[in-house]
Amino acid sequence: MARITGYDHTSFTVDDIDRAVAFWSGVMGFKVNDLSPRTQPWLGEVVGSPGATCRIAHMTGHGLHLEFIDYDDMPDGNVFGPATRTGAAHVAFHVDDIESFCKQMLAGGATKLGSIALCGSDAQSAGCLAIYMKDPEGIIVELVEDLPAAS
Repeated sequence: MARITGYDHTSFTVDDIDRAVAFWSGVMGFKVNDLSPRTQPWLGEVVGSPGATCRIAHMTGHGLHLEFIDYDDMPDGNVFGPATRTGAAHVAFHVDDIESFCKQMLAGGATKLGSIALCGSDAQSAGCLAIYMKDPEGIIVELVEDLPAAS
């Protein structure tokens, strides 16, 4: 039986690649490894849209490889609905100060979907603080701050 041999990347289609790259490098701390056009015929074959062309950014940081794609001349339409919509996805990051990082994201153009809330506190765990936000392109980002265990 064939099997998965490893993780490669996570990709998001965006409307403005320059805005996405600025946010994910300047606010989220990712490094741009490549930002270039893709015009080869294989792109349309792979994505099932013959003739597709795009600009693509590969970014790394925090142990992840993220890809952002801005397709040329493709129909607009934000597929990002509420976080509770079937098929909705998000990327989650541990942070050391959720309040401060939330403010950094807001200053960088993100918006809050919810509010910082205490999650999972019980006899075994101090729980964590968490919030869902949206980056300027509509990508849902969850911030999680683990709380120190009670002594």
